[in-house]
Amino acid sequence: MKKYKIIIGIILFTASLFAEALLDTGYRYKSALDSMPKKNVRDTKYIKQDPKCFSTQIKPMSKIEQKRYDNEYNRKFFKPWFRKKMGLSWKQRNWQFMFAKQKIYTRYGKRISKKWFKYQIRNSNFKAYQSVLKSAITLRHTDLKVYPTKQDFYYNPKRTGEGFPFDYNQNSSVNINTPLLVSHYSKDKKWVFIRCSYAYGWLPLSDIAFVDYKFKKRFKNSNYYVTIRDNLFIKDKNFKTIVKLGSIFPIDKKTKKYMIASKDKKGYAHITLVKSKKKWIIAKKPISFTPSNVALISKQLVGEPYGWGGKMQARDCSSLTKDFFAPFGIFLRRNSKQQSHDGKKVTKIRWLSAKRKKAIILKKAKPFRSLLYVGGHVTLYLGEKKGEPIIMHNYWGSRLNNHKKRIFGRAIISSTEIGKERKDIKKRAMLLNTFSKIITF
Repeated sequence: MKKYKIIIGIILFTASLFAEALLDTGYRYKSALDSMPKKNVRDTKYIKQDPKCFSTQIKPMSKIEQKRYDNEYNRKFFKPWFRKKMGLSWKQRNWQFMFAKQKIYTRYGKRISKKWFKYQIRNSNFKAYQSVLKSAITLRHTDLKVYPTKQDFYYNPKRTGEGFPFDYNQNSSVNINTPLLVSHYSKDKKWVFIRCSYAYGWLPLSDIAFVDYKFKKRFKNSNYYVTIRDNLFIKDKNFKTIVKLGSIFPIDKKTKKYMIASKDKKGYAHITLVKSKKKWIIAKKPISFTPSNVALISKQLVGEPYGWGGKMQARDCSSLTKDFFAPFGIFLRRNSKQQSHDGKKVTKIRWLSAKRKKAIILKKAKPFRSLLYVGGHVTLYLGEKKGEPIIMHNYWGSRLNNHKKRIFGRAIISSTEIGKERKDIKKRAMLLNTFSKIITF
């Protein structure tokens, strides 16, 4: 009888490891981001907030060119699994400790103590840096933190442009199925310090699983699909996670189903197969760079609330551009400064007059293939309307003459001189006057 119980237990455990889940439509849970101020100006009222109006201006990308981009994307995406070391400088792995020397606050304006920071630094356990050095994978959509804690923290919330949602413990969101290299554990063993293809920081141990050679070989199989709808769900009777647009899923060669990882009792990943009855929510990567596809992808990003570092399953300016390009097989790094170096061609326009900048943008920027960059902000160039460059960007707000901001707090379509008609807008700080680069793919 005991023998039969053991056999049944093994069967049930194996079934749980190889259970089938469902990829389906879903939604982003409402959060405090949705109640943030969302002001308007003439642009947001009179420029139709639909990128489809500009998608016919694109020049389709050749299959050969896309294939080159996609091969490079896949190489970078899986690179953490082939690293022998973390490859971070002393400055890169210690920069976060600067917050301990500054005045830092909770969301509600209470000063955070030095004692709290001392604990976080001790718990970061950097004496154990690179003591693990194992490949891993994310089990769900998760948040990469600056310190090994979910506690958010801010500069003085009374200052313009600070406070919620600018949580400086929020480094980046990380999609399901993201390859990782694990450096070491936190002291409390609840977090791991990791590096993925575009960022590094702390993830909850519960959100990752280690991978062995057998898993890597099956998962990294050069046959990938990418989600082309935002805010999907993967679910079974015990599990549900949000899946953001641009998430990558290998196809199982035998079953032709999508693959994700589940975690065994030893902390290692095993394949779980995922099916979807809705074939229009996921497609073979890369999807063709056509007017209909750029309209499909970009439309889903408009109107989303501003989420610093991917906070609360939303996007900031650079995660919008990163996720727009992902289905087309074009890899962008995580922040705007990094993205300003990611293109095939970079045109510097910093020292030009506003009039000259506008002329250069209209002449050299390519619709849906160019970024316009200023320090701290990046936008997607959509094309031209009545002689004006039009951009899509997740934008917190425009500077005012009184040093405050007119807050938009969402992804919008606008001109490069947003709010120009208003007397309270600081003209020198308008985007056209501050753009420094055109980055083209």
